[in-house]
Amino acid sequence: MITSNKNYFISCLFFLFFFIGWGCCYPYLSLWLTETIGINYTDVGLVYSFTAIVAVCVQPLFGFISDKLVYRKNLMWMLAIIITLFAPYWIYVFAPLLKINVFLGALAGGLYIGMAYGAGCGICEAYIDKVSRASGFEFGRARMFGGIGAAIGTFAAGKLYGIDQNLIFWLASGAGVCLLVIVWKMQISAHPQQGLLSGKASPVTLRDAVSLLKIKKFWFFALYVIGVGAVYETYDQQFAIYYSHFFESKARGAEVFGYLTTGQIFLDAIVMFFAPWFVNKIGPKNALLYCGLIMSLRIIGSAWAIGPVSISLIKLLHGFESSVLLVAALKYITANFNPLLSATVYLIGFQFSKSFSSIFLSTGIGHMYQSMGFTSSYIVLGGIALCFTLISFITLDKARVFSSQPVPAN
Repeated sequence: MITSNKNYFISCLFFLFFFIGWGCCYPYLSLWLTETIGINYTDVGLVYSFTAIVAVCVQPLFGFISDKLVYRKNLMWMLAIIITLFAPYWIYVFAPLLKINVFLGALAGGLYIGMAYGAGCGICEAYIDKVSRASGFEFGRARMFGGIGAAIGTFAAGKLYGIDQNLIFWLASGAGVCLLVIVWKMQISAHPQQGLLSGKASPVTLRDAVSLLKIKKFWFFALYVIGVGAVYETYDQQFAIYYSHFFESKARGAEVFGYLTTGQIFLDAIVMFFAPWFVNKIGPKNALLYCGLIMSLRIIGSAWAIGPVSISLIKLLHGFESSVLLVAALKYITANFNPLLSATVYLIGFQFSKSFSSIFLSTGIGHMYQSMGFTSSYIVLGGIALCFTLISFITLDKARVFSSQPVPAN
């Protein structure tokens, strides 16, 4: 049940405006790079690779810092400031550099996107997950407002794309200004029984974080994230380009894609509301396997699509797994690892694993699209994701008791 407390409402507002900014960036990024800037699929992959490199460099550090800070707002301030600078950076730094030198432009774009969203999503999700456990509300019930925000951002960006693309970037900066106000007003306090007060530092040490590498189940969790999650995420990066091929013009394809993505993101938000109940019902492991099957089906199904209707229905499958995947991953972490290290495990085992893999996958899959075409590439990628899902049936732990006791390293 949703509790009427300040922590819940502040968390909802942060997710709402953070993902409005996300909706102005990610859904149209590959289309903007190819259509407006004019770079090829391989260079698009280079932008995503640099994004992943930046995320990889900062996620482990930010995970540990987040666990040390507990409820202090340093990292949240950082995110709000970065997103406020979206339009100036995009218009006056990223786009001009891409036209002068693709490598420098990709590096500049990767630096910004990697900090704002590559690492930023994990930072705010890990932070609010801790707040939710301390305050007695379900993380998914707050995170669904992120889905609503993403839908608003994507819909607005779709409308503005054909008018003036710079307006999309200013909309994201406006969301950043709202985030600054929200973080300023944010005064997170835990219930006394939690024993974690916002003004106190966590007893977590670097040795505790390093000890995670000795835990076998940590590596099995990372294997699932790399083999299924990272492959799927890389597939989805250039899906907008493939989708537009089913329409008479790429402009029409972009317009319909915007409507569809908006609907799919609203579906994400609805599913997110029920995701905690669903994951608690079947267990975190089974929920992760369910997501793996949906992701594999969507990738392979994309290769078999024969028209706008079928490819649109396949796109909507994303709404039935993305929310469940996030909740399942966080609950799996809580059930299997020391909760004091939840941000570290999430940002390394989940976010870092995906980002590190994307360094190699983005450019490699970009070459696959160039040489094999989208259809053949999707069959290969879907087969890989399905194989790792089946492997995870054996390797993932089925623990369902969410204990607050540390998990021994040996």
